[in-house]
Amino acid sequence: MFDNKMTRQQPSPGECPPEGCPPPTRIECIAVDKVYDSCFQVDDRTRTFTVEFTGLEVGDLVTCGLTEGGVISCTEVSRTDVGGGFFSITLLVTVPLTITNPEDDTQTEDVTFNFTKTVTLCAPEEAAITCAESTLINCSCVVTEATDTDVTISCDIQICLVVKAILNVQLLVPSYGFCQPAPCVTLPGVCPPAPPAQCF
Repeated sequence: MFDNKMTRQQPSPGECPPEGCPPPTRIECIAVDKVYDSCFQVDDRTRTFTVEFTGLEVGDLVTCGLTEGGVISCTEVSRTDVGGGFFSITLLVTVPLTITNPEDDTQTEDVTFNFTKTVTLCAPEEAAITCAESTLINCSCVVTEATDTDVTISCDIQICLVVKAILNVQLLVPSYGFCQPAPCVTLPGVCPPAPPAQCF
């Protein structure tokens, strides 16, 4: 006979009951990407680009955004040991942008915006430094010079820079065994809320 009481006692994903979680039944070794350290910062930059757009005048606004499918990336330039397992890490940050003529959306140009950033992180030598979770918050461009064949634009760029030191490791973790999915229901329950945005 099916025992509902035993089913209810089986641990499942989610918060522990008020009386606490039962003790784990085993110890597992899992391979995961461990985040040794991370930081974020809103960074404001200004850059000037010359693009081959026509039909624009000084003072006109120009559309700017992250290139479709592009991600903000960073390359480690140097690393200095500052003690206690911490390093001062200088990064070259690369932001792929697409600039579009608002008067003619067939006129687009992809540009690359670079800048350096120094952060202090607790990061083993083998850890990869990534900025892949960074986002472009705002990009506002205005025409500062115009000729018959091209324009010079000045862009104010705001970036939420997220830097992480990640290393694939094997961890020992307490476990209840493998997850067993529960039956689906017709009415939705209360899902966990999404994590808050880091830069807003």
